[in-house]
Amino acid sequence: MRAIEFMYESAVDEMALSKYTTFGDFTKPGPFRGPDKRLIPHPKNQLKTQKFFEKTPYDFRLFFSNIPGTGKYSEYGPMSPEQIRKIFPEDAANQIIDGHEDSITVVYVGNKGDAKVMLTPWMMAHRFGHAIQAGVRGKQGFSEWAEAEKHFFGKVNELLEKYYAKTGKPYNMPAMKWTLNKAYNGLFNYIGTQRSSRTKQIRRPYEFMYELLAQYILSGKITLQPFPTRVGYGRPVFGRYTEYLNIKPELRDTNDRIHASEILANDMGIKFNDTLASSVGKIYVM
Repeated sequence: MRAIEFMYESAVDEMALSKYTTFGDFTKPGPFRGPDKRLIPHPKNQLKTQKFFEKTPYDFRLFFSNIPGTGKYSEYGPMSPEQIRKIFPEDAANQIIDGHEDSITVVYVGNKGDAKVMLTPWMMAHRFGHAIQAGVRGKQGFSEWAEAEKHFFGKVNELLEKYYAKTGKPYNMPAMKWTLNKAYNGLFNYIGTQRSSRTKQIRRPYEFMYELLAQYILSGKITLQPFPTRVGYGRPVFGRYTEYLNIKPELRDTNDRIHASEILANDMGIKFNDTLASSVGKIYVM
């Protein structure tokens, strides 16, 4: 096993990425595959990652394990130091644990996902959202991420009904409504300002939460387009949408939908800041 560590000389309290460390030989078989095996250890990707995380006030420590056998813990979520010591070799475990108390520590043990997207800095932040959510999935009690989720989908449901007369049936998550999935996708592909929305790639509505978190980590804020007066969604037939969100006529020419998107964006910025604050001192295995 070998470790490649990339650290910056600036004071820790002035930077948001204090470690970028790889474990294992990325030229040999392991949890990482394809282009990621070249991308992860590359110095340019390390520099891009440092720049990506520079606007968040929280220190991140990122580790990437290509150690055979560690990939089975993908999307595990928060893990205790005792668990880390059982899974990783002593040297790697010590590096992961030492200094984790005052930082957000994420250990990537591969890069799973339906779209097979390379683990760029954006995807690191997006996948970090998956790790947080894995820690609260199916659990009772308060969590900052669950509060962000409930607030976001609760407000979106409220606005879908207010502006477009769209209601739906409850989903297995507190505020999502499964009958609105296609409407969610159409709306999120419109109001989102990140690349996945601009290119109409939001196909599973909950993924938009992870995309918003990535945007917040990158820019320190959330930016949304105003809610639309009309937007098509669903599977096109002969190049044309068959379903639409049409705003109620009495609301078409008001500024209310502009203010609503600004308020929602500001709310989510606050919620994600709370989420990151609650992540300090935790070790996430992703």
